[in-house]
Amino acid sequence: MQTQDFIALILVYVIIGVSLVVSAYLEKRKSRIDTRKVVHIGVGTFVFVWWMFTESWVMLLFFTIPFAVILFFAMIKGNRISDSKLGDLSSQGHRTGLFFYAITITVLVLLCSDHWTAASIGVIAMTFGDGFGSVIGKKFGRHKIINGKSAEGSFGVFAFTAVISLVLIAYYGFLASSGWYPAGAYSGIVPPYVACAIAGALAAAIEAVCNGAYDNLAVPLTVALAMALLGL
Repeated sequence: MQTQDFIALILVYVIIGVSLVVSAYLEKRKSRIDTRKVVHIGVGTFVFVWWMFTESWVMLLFFTIPFAVILFFAMIKGNRISDSKLGDLSSQGHRTGLFFYAITITVLVLLCSDHWTAASIGVIAMTFGDGFGSVIGKKFGRHKIINGKSAEGSFGVFAFTAVISLVLIAYYGFLASSGWYPAGAYSGIVPPYVACAIAGALAAAIEAVCNGAYDNLAVPLTVALAMALLGL
C-alpha cells in the first residue's frame, strides 16, 4: 500500500462517518428529510476520491467488503449491528437496499478496473440519481407513471445522474490534465454530454420499471455496462 491509499481510505471513512452523523442529527431533530437517502447520497461522494487507490484489492479489503459485511448484519435481525442506528436505517424502505448498495460497489470494483469512469457513473446513478429522484418524487411528484413512480421523480433521476456525471467527467479531466490521474482522460466514442444524457435516461427508465428492492443492483450495473460499451 502507498501513502495515497491510506489517504483515500481516510477520506472514504470520513465520507461514510459524516453521512451517518448528518443522518442521525436529522433524525434526532425529527426532520422530514429521508435520513436513509442522506446516507445513500452522501456515501456516493466517494466516487470523487476512489481514483486515489493504487490497487483494487485495497478498496476491496478495507472498504467495500467490510462495508458489505456490516450492512449484511444490519439487515438481519437479532444482533448488535441490526439493533443500532445502522440497523434502523436498513429497516427503512427495502431492507436489502443498503446491502445491495455495498454489493454493487464491490462488483464494480472487481469488474471495472479498466473502466473507472464507467463504474463511477454507475455509482452516481445509484446514489445521486436514485437518491435525489426519490426526494423530488416524494415532495413534488404529482403525475404518476408506472409502479407508483412519478414523472417528476424520474426526471430527477435523469437530471441528477446526467449533471453529476458531467461534473465527474470534468473533474477527471482536470486530474488528467494536471498529471494526477492520467486514466481520467475522457475516451468515450460520443461527446461527454451525450454519454451523460444516455446514463441519465437509462437510470430513469430502469429505476421506474424495476422493483424497488433490486434497483440498487439493476440501475448502477446497467448504466456502468452501457458507459463501458461507449468507451468510458
